[in-house]
Amino acid sequence: MVRFGVLVVGCLTFLGLAFLAAGPLHASTPPLATPVLVSPSATAWPIPVVTSAGATVTPYPTSVGLAGAGRVPLVPAPTLQSLDAPELRAVWVDAFHDGFKTPQQVDTLVAWARAANLNALFVQVRRRGDAYYLSSLEPRAEDPDLAPGFDALQYLIDKAHQGPQRLQVHAWLATLPVWYMRTPPLAPNHAFNTHGLTANPADSWLMSRDDGETWAGDDNGGTYYLDPGDPAVQAYTTDVFVNLVRNYGVDGVHLDQVRYYEGEPLRWGYNPTSVARFNAQFNRDPATQPDPTDPDWIAWRRDQVSALVRRIYTQVKAIKPDVAVTAAVVTWGRGPVTDADWQKQAAYAAVLQDWRTWLQQGIVDYLLPMDYFREGTEQAGWFDTWTQWQVTYANRRGVVLGLGSYLNSQDGVLAQLSRARALGPLGVALYSYAVPDADLENASADDRLAFAAQLRSIFTRPAPVPTLGPALVASAGP
Repeated sequence: MVRFGVLVVGCLTFLGLAFLAAGPLHASTPPLATPVLVSPSATAWPIPVVTSAGATVTPYPTSVGLAGAGRVPLVPAPTLQSLDAPELRAVWVDAFHDGFKTPQQVDTLVAWARAANLNALFVQVRRRGDAYYLSSLEPRAEDPDLAPGFDALQYLIDKAHQGPQRLQVHAWLATLPVWYMRTPPLAPNHAFNTHGLTANPADSWLMSRDDGETWAGDDNGGTYYLDPGDPAVQAYTTDVFVNLVRNYGVDGVHLDQVRYYEGEPLRWGYNPTSVARFNAQFNRDPATQPDPTDPDWIAWRRDQVSALVRRIYTQVKAIKPDVAVTAAVVTWGRGPVTDADWQKQAAYAAVLQDWRTWLQQGIVDYLLPMDYFREGTEQAGWFDTWTQWQVTYANRRGVVLGLGSYLNSQDGVLAQLSRARALGPLGVALYSYAVPDADLENASADDRLAFAAQLRSIFTRPAPVPTLGPALVASAGP
């Protein structure tokens, strides 16, 4: 078993390095005639409802301006007769770039998404234990580009939900990363300051390596993570999600980086509380710590990640069943071909993110696998392998195929979009709004409009989002 563990670590380290070389992880119509597509509530998924004859719908203005870019081209009004079949068409909007930090940025984002015939925005409102919204359990993000006093999430919801071409808003939260600098946050109540590098290790919530290191990275940059094996971490993190759902009319909450650190597979997760819980459960010597490749220890840590996902799903559904609970999940390397290949993949074996089981158990509404691969290289084949497998083995829940548009030329993005949609998933999502394709890292407003026009060559008409399946009963579990 030790020999197998060493082999796994070696192979998966290679896969992780290959992935890191590929790029970072991660994010106006005239008046309508009836009948129209409307949403039955601010928080429910937009299910097609035909209004009675003569019903009044607030129209969009005849055009919407983008700063420095003239006007957004008009697109056909989304009447029932002019809609494509239900399909989620999304873009990730990260918080490390501009995109939603001022009212003008939000207006531009919403207009651009409508011009591209998208219908969902996954917006990073929790970067590292902080918030881009006001009604939060956590401190406001230390971001000089965030307009003072501005509730970015509420303003985005208001703008995206207006009018008949409604855009869904999914609150994207980095789930386990808690801080990203060696210097601590300014806010005294930040989780890193209250439960980070504490004098008493038993009070720390930080994920640690088997040698005690908590900084996941090097001198050039890194991250501090929370450890999901600590019950206090699970309770706190779930409370952050639930508080957001209680206070905002979001269409979904989106879990990102809900896994162990990938840099040194299997060496992470040694928070003292986690180790003590494992030793007690398996009757191990409390004075020792398990070997990184101990199969019981590997499985136990994997279960902690799944337990956190289950807990968030259960508690969100208990208060708002119509809010989607989703996650961005790992897809590294060449990918699986058969059902049995899953346990050989880095997600399952290295970062202990068993997202296949999440789908089987129904503790997410759907997943967004991060199929971030370069077209024009051997990775194009990896993209096809992964996406075909995901659609084939989604089981009880579905998948929205996530594309790394930032890695590819515009032609490559459109080629992957076409292949992905041909597989019949719940939808597709592009990473990212900040870098629409590899040639637009510093995109102007005109560049973005041109890219939106290219997306309309794929998304020729607006589309409603798919409806959610029934919420499943799931135990929160430890």
